[in-house]
Amino acid sequence: MGIGIAIGITLIVGTLMTPIIQGTFGELIASTGGKLTILGVLVAVLGVAIVSYAGLLKEKATGVQAEEFNLKKGLLLAVMCGIFSAGMSFAMSAAVPMHEASAALGVSSLYVALPSYVIIMGGGALINLGYCFIRLIYRQDISFKSDISVPKALLISNILFAILGGGMWYFQFFFYAWGHANIPSQYGFMSWMLHMSFYVLCGGIVGLALKEWKGTGRKPVRILCLGCLVIILAANIVGLGMAA
Repeated sequence: MGIGIAIGITLIVGTLMTPIIQGTFGELIASTGGKLTILGVLVAVLGVAIVSYAGLLKEKATGVQAEEFNLKKGLLLAVMCGIFSAGMSFAMSAAVPMHEASAALGVSSLYVALPSYVIIMGGGALINLGYCFIRLIYRQDISFKSDISVPKALLISNILFAILGGGMWYFQFFFYAWGHANIPSQYGFMSWMLHMSFYVLCGGIVGLALKEWKGTGRKPVRILCLGCLVIILAANIVGLGMAA
């Protein structure tokens, strides 16, 4: 449920705050296409909520319980994660001059966003590394030495999975840039809505394919499928808005 709240918030904040900050939100809601795209955002949030509810039913059906449950802390963290995650969307919007400079040098529209990733993801890497070092300094029960003192096979496995995770994280935005290049510039901010909602859609589909929902009963699966269909509907509404 917390993940659903976080994704819902980052979807709304990361999508709609961009035109608000740029001062184009008024123009957006004044046009038919703009109204449709905003409707698509709201429908996408509804789809995320439905899928999240299905996940809650799945946890109840399988008897999964959190080791520590604190509603206030959980909601606070979910809201914070949602807001901070939207920073990626703001960074991409702020990097438009870099995209234009790349295009002026003859770079294909599919790849103009890639140079900006050096700054955006590099900044994120520095923050994460800094936080890790701070934890190492102030937490006496953890150490880098103990982390690398595990059996060699496990260490290699951890390194490979870390590389795989980093590669997958990068390539999601590599292909994000491809999709963004095919969206009308006035609706560029909608890339984030499509990206975040398809997170949930693909997660649901992969979960079904891997039989993670087996044994949960028909109701959770039906609600999950309904949520996925609502997300697909949202994407089509946004597409109609862009074409209007």
